[in-house]
Amino acid sequence: MNAGTTRLAALMAEAVEICISHVESGGIPFVGLLVGDDGWVSEPGVNLVRETGDRTAHAEIVAMREAARTRGLEGLTLLATGEPCGLCYRVAAAHGIAAVHFAVGRDDAAEWGFDYRAGYREADRLLLAKTAGHLAVDRGLAPFARYRALHHPDLTTNS
Repeated sequence: MNAGTTRLAALMAEAVEICISHVESGGIPFVGLLVGDDGWVSEPGVNLVRETGDRTAHAEIVAMREAARTRGLEGLTLLATGEPCGLCYRVAAAHGIAAVHFAVGRDDAAEWGFDYRAGYREADRLLLAKTAGHLAVDRGLAPFARYRALHHPDLTTNS
């Protein structure tokens, strides 16, 4: 792992811990964070769809909206605890996000009860192959496990 990847992994691990706290307070297991090559790091965005009724208030979009207000998005890296949905990928591409890394991929998220894979067709064609990659960190699945334990204890647990 090079220094840049090590830094991103450390920030992703922090995002996962923030995500666990968000789940503990009633949220769902998604956090977005933006990182600049100059060392700048955004405030974390959390998924606010349930709280606000805004169906576009995904964690990544919440983070991008705030970062766009303060410095712009061109060239930034997006870190997401769960792989962004097609909408979030499209917003990232439209605003110049240079790279996207996620702790938990779409198939793993689906296994934990968050199946949003249907929205990828257009995003796959436009963006995913060149800018997105899995950045696994310890405890990456912990927010999903905690969400299930708190909100769906009757479901079987994944190993």
